[in-house]
Amino acid sequence: MKMRNHFITSVDIGSSKTCALIAELNSETGIPVIKGYGTVGTKGLKKGAVVNIEELSHTISQAVNAAETMAGTTVSNCFASISGDQIRSMNTQGLIAISRDARSGIGEAREIEKEDIDRVIEHTRAVPLPVDRQILHVMPQEFIVDEQCGIKNPINLLGRRLEVKVHITTYSTTVASNLTRCFKNAELSVINFILHSLASSESVLTPDEKESGSILIDIGNGTLDVIVYSEGGIHHTGVVNFGDHLVTSDIAYLLRIPQEYAEKIKKNHGYSFTQNVDKEAIIKIDSIGNRPAREIPLLKLAEYIEPRMEEILREAFMESKKSDIPLTSIQSVILTGGGALIKGCEELAESIFKIPARIGFPTGYTGFEDELNNPKYAAAIGMLRFALKDKSTNHIHSSASDTWLTKAWKWLKNITENIL
Repeated sequence: MKMRNHFITSVDIGSSKTCALIAELNSETGIPVIKGYGTVGTKGLKKGAVVNIEELSHTISQAVNAAETMAGTTVSNCFASISGDQIRSMNTQGLIAISRDARSGIGEAREIEKEDIDRVIEHTRAVPLPVDRQILHVMPQEFIVDEQCGIKNPINLLGRRLEVKVHITTYSTTVASNLTRCFKNAELSVINFILHSLASSESVLTPDEKESGSILIDIGNGTLDVIVYSEGGIHHTGVVNFGDHLVTSDIAYLLRIPQEYAEKIKKNHGYSFTQNVDKEAIIKIDSIGNRPAREIPLLKLAEYIEPRMEEILREAFMESKKSDIPLTSIQSVILTGGGALIKGCEELAESIFKIPARIGFPTGYTGFEDELNNPKYAAAIGMLRFALKDKSTNHIHSSASDTWLTKAWKWLKNITENIL
């Protein structure tokens, strides 16, 4: 059995790769210091759901063992990402009385305490759900104190009534249970599952982007994760079963080459916006067997890629429109994930969303910066930041005898459902 220690571990299981990170907190900067990482090709997972428990268990073991070897330690628990079109979301609200009078019902105003915030957030969890679904995250958008709106932190404010508007995400218990079994087979317990897009936003989005209004699109190999922020709160999360593997498949089919070679061509020469392409450029395509190599215009390859990438981004646009806020209030689009690395992706997004776009690289960590400075690691790094932020938020509310992991767990279980 692996021994517990002070390290924190995140495991991001994607359709094409699984990444494990082991880190510890820098007490001076408050950011994670990555001590080891492991990345392997994913087997046994398709579009966020387990299709082969043995293969996925082995995948997790390989990634974590590689990270342990690099970090020179062993770990026994982790935070894990969850995605797939089984994720559902909704916006709702809760209301409680801060003080009551036996005769009139509502008493004198008093200061709002953390317990009141916990209580009103817990009240929002009383939503009817099918028996096969559980709450994953409850994320406050804003608080309302005696009809005063737009409050982000109501602690110490005087009031009689406290209301909160929240965004709730739910997951399929079957999917989560199968994932948990895979981690158990790898001798790991899951502290909590974290929504993939939420994890990515923690490492990619700036506070200003969350406040002014932004759409984060994580383009994975098999899924498209979308999250919409406005005024610092989350207003929509969604997952679409679209991914950049479709681009690879198109290239392989049209050029009559294997998938592996098509993936390399996409990464090395692909353009998703034909207006950016050098019209005179030629690329060499190795043929199968003994046939001679071919040469094709780079523009022709871009013409294969652009329609599929446009379809992917339009799916993200339609998913974003499900938000309860108009997209006209959104100021920027941020693209992350491995699929965002296809050249010209931001220009194509700007032409569809009609707002500025950029590629989101993970920030807010140290250790292996050269190796991990890639959009495909955004979720894995974001999970570390998510967990450590929760820990620091609750430091003053926990007893001195608790370990930091216990403190984080006590707060997290008020926000997410325990699915161990």
